[in-house]
Amino acid sequence: MLVLLATAAFTSGCRSENYYCDADGCFLCDGLGCRPIEGPPRPGCNGDYECSEGRHCTDVGCVTECGDDSDCPMGTVCRDGVCLNPTEPVPVPNPGTCTRNSDCPTGEGLVCVDGVCQVDNGCGGAACECSATAPCASGFTCIDGECRADSTVCHFSHECGGGRICVNGECREGCESSAMCPAGQTCEDMVCVDLPPVTGECEDNGDCDAGEICIDSVCETGCTNDSACNSDEYCSGGVCVYDDRPQPFCTSSAQCQPGRPCVGGVCRTPCDTSQECLSFDVQFRVCQNNFCVTSNEATSNCMLSQDCSTPGDSCVDGVCR
Repeated sequence: MLVLLATAAFTSGCRSENYYCDADGCFLCDGLGCRPIEGPPRPGCNGDYECSEGRHCTDVGCVTECGDDSDCPMGTVCRDGVCLNPTEPVPVPNPGTCTRNSDCPTGEGLVCVDGVCQVDNGCGGAACECSATAPCASGFTCIDGECRADSTVCHFSHECGGGRICVNGECREGCESSAMCPAGQTCEDMVCVDLPPVTGECEDNGDCDAGEICIDSVCETGCTNDSACNSDEYCSGGVCVYDDRPQPFCTSSAQCQPGRPCVGGVCRTPCDTSQECLSFDVQFRVCQNNFCVTSNEATSNCMLSQDCSTPGDSCVDGVCR
């Protein structure tokens, strides 16, 4: 969560947070130090009509509306209702004010609607509804059930300006990670998209009983170490899960009989021939690299199911079956 410090009491040095913002800017810290983080680039604009939904035109371009810092992408904080770098001045709004059509830029198909220059979509400035059976007039394209002037519909990402990507005719915010997206959105295919509504028995740990935590919308038993879990479970990521880890017969040669070293979690029998192995243990019946091993160890062709060539096969005991 973004942390905004109202004063410059803290300078731009590392603190315990991995990411934070103060009066000197926003910073991302790791074991090597801190580096400044800038917000995503802003598209230029001549009025609100050139900004995407949830944005306003200002003298520094289209800025994102916000209620608090969590609504803003990494590198910015919420100031005066818009996402800004902590050090930049509050921009001057530029909604494209007009009183008549002649106040709007000529040659761009704009009309004055409610004091703002907007694209004339042929419906007097109101939204024209459209569908497969009710197409738009010539010069307009149907986007999400609304007729939009071709001049406002993108075909390629280079038409959208810095930091934005053309998706289904609309210029969307580009991203490299979800941290660059506003609250309630995630980064998919380099585009910020809305997160699906959360369903299930919980949204956060507060929805669960004492000792439980919310994992993938399900309340799971929480833990900090293996002792908090059942005998057939272990603590992984703060949750008790079934213990499917390898359980070695030995961890050191001191746990084995004299002359039998611990190799790969098993007390191995030295050998020169497979016949020698059979006299000790019929399971470890093959002599390989001077130790008795199982037949599957000697002929293993997989470690995971993707190592198997036949669809549907699983890797069981080192063999596809």
